[in-house]
Amino acid sequence: METPPRLQIGEFTIAFLTDGLWRNDGGCMFGVVPRELWQRAHPPDEQNRIRLNLTCPLILKGSQAILVDTGIGNRLRPVERRIFDHGDGWLLDGLAKIGMEPGDITHVLLSHLHFDHCGGIIRMRQSGVAEPAFPRARVMVQQGEVEVARHSSNERLRAAYRHIEECLTPLGGLLEPIRGDTELVPGVTARVTGGHTYDHQIVIVESSGQAFAHLADIVPTRSHMRGPWNQAFDLDALTTMEQKAQYLGRAVDGRWWISFAHDDTAYAARPINEHGRLSLGESLTVAHPSGT
Repeated sequence: METPPRLQIGEFTIAFLTDGLWRNDGGCMFGVVPRELWQRAHPPDEQNRIRLNLTCPLILKGSQAILVDTGIGNRLRPVERRIFDHGDGWLLDGLAKIGMEPGDITHVLLSHLHFDHCGGIIRMRQSGVAEPAFPRARVMVQQGEVEVARHSSNERLRAAYRHIEECLTPLGGLLEPIRGDTELVPGVTARVTGGHTYDHQIVIVESSGQAFAHLADIVPTRSHMRGPWNQAFDLDALTTMEQKAQYLGRAVDGRWWISFAHDDTAYAARPINEHGRLSLGESLTVAHPSGT
């Protein structure tokens, strides 16, 4: 795999780790948008799946190492591996590429608790026993997200979070639910957006007049920068539209960098407004292994 590309945001370094490529149904990723439109930028395979990335930004400053999301990890059953075309993941390999170990991570911020964002918080041994993937990290997620994931009586939500105890129970005291917008360390803030899930959160880094935002699943790919292009998974698409309009507008005006949770061509970019339409300016591109 490639050496993770980096950005410098004032005093912070952002390294773009990935848990690898995977595939998911294109219709699910684009909701009411007709296939005729989304397939131009995201060509589907014979099973209507499109290629996606699992981007996990690592925010570094001094001894602080804040990992945002963890990808799928190695916990999938064989049938799930075939469905999503994902192996054991690359997250730990990327960490090694920049000279770090799992024990160096001080914080993990989970945007939400869907399997493709929190699955890598644990590692499955060959024996089938799960253990924390980042044994010294404070794992931070919204309290409301944890409560819905664990206790919802809604059939749709139970299905969306069916993996949750397998991922969270091994963490024990490492799990630190937070409530509302929270400063993790000076200059790094988690902000609740809702939309995709009720308590979905993003992360913003601000330093020396510069800013970076990982918008997670309110803007999962470059194509989702368009207002009405939303996922079928969104619990409140109108809130998603409002929140992404707000943050993308701020990014354009402030020349922020943003990163995409699932785009298969760009880890991050500076969005620009060209005659009323958002597009990518300066970008950090994804290098694909041969054959993918």
